[in-house]
Amino acid sequence: MGKYTDYKRQPSLNEREANSKLHPIWQGVGFGLMILTPVLGYFGALALLDENARRGWATIPADLLAPGSDPLLYVKIILTIALMLVIFTFFQLITYVLYRLFGPSRYGPLDVPPVAYPKRRKRQR
Repeated sequence: MGKYTDYKRQPSLNEREANSKLHPIWQGVGFGLMILTPVLGYFGALALLDENARRGWATIPADLLAPGSDPLLYVKIILTIALMLVIFTFFQLITYVLYRLFGPSRYGPLDVPPVAYPKRRKRQR
């Protein structure tokens, strides 16, 4: 055993691949979210455009009107992408909270716990 070698046996390539593989359910969840996010963004964009038409929150500039059968096509695309980013951020926030609650501990079994130093009192002059 050399100075810089680990005291444990190094795992073989097959063991490392087995440990690094994701559980198949998480691939299905990721695929579902990949499909769900654009669908929610599109229907959210349609709902926002309908409410904007009813209540008149904002006027749509003439530069964003598309020639053809659907003049609001560019607006729908922009709103869909913006809502997709918002929905993705929301899903990520939920993921971070769940991972923090149920994920592995911050420190491993070989880590030393952090040292809490007492605060030094400042001298009064």
